Amino acid sequence: MASSSTGKSVAIIGAGLGGLTLSLILKQHGYNPKFYELRDPAYDLGGAIMLQPNALRVLDALGVYARVKSKGFGAQIITFLTDPDLEYTGEYWFGREDIYGYDAIRLSRNVLISELRNLVKEAGMEIHYERRFSKVVSEDDSGVVFEFADGSQEKADLLIGADGVHSKVRSYMYPDVHPTYSGVFGITYAFPTANLDLLTKEFPLPASLQNKLGSFIMAPQNDGGHEMFAGRQYRHPGQDRAAWDALASDKEKLMDMIQGDTEQWSPLIQSVQAQVRSPEAHSISVWQFDSVPKMDRWFSSTGRVIMLGDAAHGIPPSIGQGANQAFEDGYSLGLLLANSDGRVGLTDALRAWNDYRQTRMDKVLNLTLRVLSMRMSTEEKAKIPEELRWDDDGSEGGKNLLSWLYIIDIKSDVKQLLESLGVVEN
Repeated sequence: MASSSTGKSVAIIGAGLGGLTLSLILKQHGYNPKFYELRDPAYDLGGAIMLQPNALRVLDALGVYARVKSKGFGAQIITFLTDPDLEYTGEYWFGREDIYGYDAIRLSRNVLISELRNLVKEAGMEIHYERRFSKVVSEDDSGVVFEFADGSQEKADLLIGADGVHSKVRSYMYPDVHPTYSGVFGITYAFPTANLDLLTKEFPLPASLQNKLGSFIMAPQNDGGHEMFAGRQYRHPGQDRAAWDALASDKEKLMDMIQGDTEQWSPLIQSVQAQVRSPEAHSISVWQFDSVPKMDRWFSSTGRVIMLGDAAHGIPPSIGQGANQAFEDGYSLGLLLANSDGRVGLTDALRAWNDYRQTRMDKVLNLTLRVLSMRMSTEEKAKIPEELRWDDDGSEGGKNLLSWLYIIDIKSDVKQLLESLGVVEN
């Protein structure tokens, strides 16, 4: 099998979770990653992330886990309850140190990104902010030439599209592939937990409270859980990005939507709804439940342009695995490139990685849809196939259905991929 070296310069479009993870691995193996980020460094990313055991294994390997553990709220279970009766309907174990090796951690997206970017800077890598990627000009075995909105051009041995669900890099490779909107979007916000006088110490948190209108999510986050995340899903017709951006910036309208049906919820949920207008409320955000259609491959014909994270496989946020899978992408791709460079053909290595990751993403998407069924009304659930319904009785929190997701050894998986390509370590 012919081998080819990829060179060492790597341009990463988007300084988000997957790209930052990839860079930390590549830098350890002599590569020179450089970031081009659309937003300015002070941009408020909003919201929080539930870091689950599969992602925490990656962060631990990178030395990030120790830096963020104390800044998040440790959690193990989300409990599903009816509103207003608080009848238990099930639970989902998204973190159990005694079973999966780690409890889950919920912390601010801004805090997590800041820690990762600090590590990147400490490692001597550059992040160029307010650079709007425009297009790939050309690519061949010598590298990739790419252009920015201001007309300037750069060249690198590899170009990584880590630029999210609306990826411009994906548009170069697949101009006709666009995110598919599910018909559901969420409004989320955060406020001080102490503001909820109706909460008791015995109330199970995080929790999803459901009535005929849908579900309200409540989850403590950040150090000590002193902050509460809250959110609600809504059915809404599709619209263009300009309209979504306009809705996201119209905070008054979002607050009106949160409080639009207060009389149909319990006093507890009414108090949560009221907090959206409290002076301390922040991070009022809109999240479309989008997914990216399955593509034949996440890399170009030369292998010099590669996608990862939401750019390659955006999925609905129902179980919070979009961000967690971005960590898996970056870590596995970094290990593969570093250990296969010059020893196996680039596209052969990428195809093996792509197939490995796509197989896993297929299972993650199926799980996402099944867990989403837990938040559906009886009428809605009856309309979906049985194989897409969550069928655990709740007594084990899905343990038997989740071990494959949370207990993963990516380093061993990549070693097996390399061995399948004829690369054997001495």
